[in-house]
Amino acid sequence: MASTADTSSESDQPYFSPRAKRRQLWLTIHRWLGIVLLVPMALLGVSGSVQVWPEQTEALLNPQREVAASADPAGITAEHISSARTSLAEYGPITRIELGEPGTPIVATTAPYAPPRLGRRGPVARQAWVDPQSGAVIDNADNSGFMSFMHLLHGILLIPEIGRQIVGIMGLFLTISGISGIVVFWPGTARVVAALKWHKRDGKLLNLHRQSGFLLSLVLIFEAISGAWISFPGLFAMLVEPGVEQPERPRRNFGPQGEPLEAEDAAWMAALEAGQAAYAGRPMSISAPMVESQAWTVTLAGQGVNATVTVPLGEGAVSVEEAPAFNGPPPPSTRAGAVATFMRGAHYATIGGLLWQILVFLSGIALTFLAISGVWVWGRRELFGKRRG
Repeated sequence: MASTADTSSESDQPYFSPRAKRRQLWLTIHRWLGIVLLVPMALLGVSGSVQVWPEQTEALLNPQREVAASADPAGITAEHISSARTSLAEYGPITRIELGEPGTPIVATTAPYAPPRLGRRGPVARQAWVDPQSGAVIDNADNSGFMSFMHLLHGILLIPEIGRQIVGIMGLFLTISGISGIVVFWPGTARVVAALKWHKRDGKLLNLHRQSGFLLSLVLIFEAISGAWISFPGLFAMLVEPGVEQPERPRRNFGPQGEPLEAEDAAWMAALEAGQAAYAGRPMSISAPMVESQAWTVTLAGQGVNATVTVPLGEGAVSVEEAPAFNGPPPPSTRAGAVATFMRGAHYATIGGLLWQILVFLSGIALTFLAISGVWVWGRRELFGKRRG
């Protein structure tokens, strides 16, 4: 009797083909990666999308900084500097004034008064935005605003010291998650269109989860790999070009470093005039003299060339240093550096044109949605499905 019962029990077990078992394994991997990585996946997705159009996002969040299209910062006067100085008086002396393209405000920055947030993105300073036409200060805020916060969230998950490495490991896990999702939902080359159809039995969330993941899976996998590449540049450089050390990526210029010297408004204008007399170009920035340097620094843009003009405080000669104008960092000198530059540009959609920008933006939104919807669908089935059974 016992043997008959055992045989009957075994025959009741469903049969899974080897292919079905492999799919079930990938589904388990996909599901548990989604559960464990829910929060960081959601945060990385939305913070990545926000950074696709940083300037436009800043303008959207800070409409008070908008000036007329005809307003030209290159027409700066001592009155503009005086307005900025008055606005920033309680934060310390101005150390740098940025003069952008027509249609942008004049931006004055003080000396740093706080260390970098979470050890990254440069020291905290105060900035004033001045309307080139009216001369009025239209905004006054720290240089560590919303976009800086989003960059820290995406780059280190707001975790000092080891955050970058954690994000890199996350990129590797997200690559596995994306591949497992393709394996689980791939219907075969002959049924791709059918896979994108709406299946009533799956419910809205699962349909949207499957369709968005399927359509953007390759972009998501590339973004995950490139994110890991950015986090571990030395490791991937060895894979691309063994024996070549990955050069340090040029950091953003946060202005002159050191102890600033007090300077009158007229002195700023005199330094700018001296810089323009030494090199015929459009002014881009003026940096105040430091105790260490004892010289003003004026940058100007020419035809395909940028010039850095050093104007000494004393009787020394004005010097001009020219360099090719690049939209971003200079071209890398090694194959590993070239691949790293491509990975960074593609990851942040600074290359690839509008279509790639849209795809990267949508992939970030999709990653956040996929993380939340996947766990939600699984949770409903596990909790409510079993109750109904």
